[in-house]
Amino acid sequence: MFHKLIYQKKAVFSDADARKFSTDDYTCVKLLLTKRGRPVAILESNDTKNWHWRVQYGFSTVIFKSYAEAMQFCREHFFDLNGKPLNGGRV
Repeated sequence: MFHKLIYQKKAVFSDADARKFSTDDYTCVKLLLTKRGRPVAILESNDTKNWHWRVQYGFSTVIFKSYAEAMQFCREHFFDLNGKPLNGGRV
């Protein structure tokens, strides 16, 4: 993930911004937000030899074998692009 300077109090992301978070090795399939409104990218590997799914936020990366595992992690930690919790509001 590239770190970009955004000159706004709070950046506004949409699903169309997902391609901006893709790299040569990974394709961004979904964007989410942290509690502070920073981007979280769910990326799929273009190479099937590696672990297939990666969740990247800030300077952290967590790798998963399946999309279901990656989404379970994201439901417990992150928010959708509208700022609503993915876990139905449970803390």
